[in-house]
Amino acid sequence: MRLEHEWLTFKGVILRHFKEFVSYRASVLATIIWPLPLLALNVYQYLGLASEQQVGQILSSKYGISSFSGMIILGTVVYLLYNRMLWGTGASLQEERFNGTIEALLLTPANRMTILLASGFSSLLEGAWWIVGVFLLSWIIFGVQPAVSDWGAVIVALLSTMIALVAVGVFFASFFVLTRAADQLATSLQAPIRYASGVAFPVAALPVVFQLLAYILPVTYGIEALRSTVVQQGTLAGLVWVLGPLYIFTFVLIVTGHFVLRRVEAQAKRTGSLYKI
Repeated sequence: MRLEHEWLTFKGVILRHFKEFVSYRASVLATIIWPLPLLALNVYQYLGLASEQQVGQILSSKYGISSFSGMIILGTVVYLLYNRMLWGTGASLQEERFNGTIEALLLTPANRMTILLASGFSSLLEGAWWIVGVFLLSWIIFGVQPAVSDWGAVIVALLSTMIALVAVGVFFASFFVLTRAADQLATSLQAPIRYASGVAFPVAALPVVFQLLAYILPVTYGIEALRSTVVQQGTLAGLVWVLGPLYIFTFVLIVTGHFVLRRVEAQAKRTGSLYKI
């Protein structure tokens, strides 16, 4: 019976977010249009230095990447999913506070972790639209040439990355409420993570110090996994070194997010101030 209640909560949250997402058709279309200028900027900054063939030869010889536009598009897609989790799931509790409904949320008998996980998976449904739409438009506009040798590995890499990013959102949801600075933190994290995770270039091109920073970010491993399978002919066996750390990050972030959420609940009960925690 308990599982049935959790499922009803999970389904209810997903349906609510889905209805919000599809209520504005222009917004649905905009989600796959507005990333294109960012992609174009990253692609044409390479072409301002050398021809597409020359850039491709350098990336292929030094990093084993067959398509430089594919490299950028995959990095951008993962970064967009990360941003969706940061501003969607990550800011969900803070949004409840701003809306004046955080009291009702913390007093409901529904499991708050289930609510956060459902929020994360609803963001993935929106993200699936982004992935398909952005990739197809980019393929038409920028001429992406995938180099896939194992479609099973592509699916595993994509699902693993999406689940890891849900864990990121769950962690930040509670952390943002405790810090009372969600907007400032979310904004300040965007540029450093976009740079360090290698959205528009291989992480191996970074100085050693920044590579160390890159490999403590789950976003980096998600980008590496997708690039390996989509534009580097990677196989499932070759993904072990990437997916291993990604799964560890997923577990740590989910567990940490759970305990931080418990702290939020305990602090609210102790002080009796559910709005101004």
